[in-house]
Amino acid sequence: MKRVYVIITFLTVIAIVLSVIIIWILCFHFITYFKSFENGFGRWIVDADVPEDPNNPGKPVEWHISRTSSITHTGRYSLEFFIDGRQDDGTIWIETKIEAGERSRVNVSFWLYSEQESFNTLAVVCAYIGVENPETEVDFQVIGAANEVVGWKRYEYLTVLDSSSSGEIWVAVGISVRGKPT
Repeated sequence: MKRVYVIITFLTVIAIVLSVIIIWILCFHFITYFKSFENGFGRWIVDADVPEDPNNPGKPVEWHISRTSSITHTGRYSLEFFIDGRQDDGTIWIETKIEAGERSRVNVSFWLYSEQESFNTLAVVCAYIGVENPETEVDFQVIGAANEVVGWKRYEYLTVLDSSSSGEIWVAVGISVRGKPT
């Protein structure tokens, strides 16, 4: 009798595990996007939420996101993110829309280069995945300090969400200066 209960329990566990795997496969829409910047920005759009420069009233603090060939991770080009952080505020990013199923597991990963390592957080790496176009600093999730290592470091942000009726999701990655260094 004990063997029968053990076999039935084992078969029940296998059935539950298989059910979860089947539901996972049916519920999530898998599409992989890979983007290099060898041929420009492609569908990526540059955007920012930066403060006014107190030394130049009516103008934002200096910032840019541009293609560069001076320091690259793979290929011949990468993107350079620069923001004047003296106001302890501001976020700059690149964003794009991607196709998505009704319920999607979205994972964005990328490499960021830092010229220096610091125990003080000078800037943070941030990301956004959602159904609305990100427009402000508060839309972004901080995923790590930008200056944890000298050289390249891989960052990743993952979320599961329901897409809008259009079947599109916004993905954005960037850097942010937020408050005094810690």
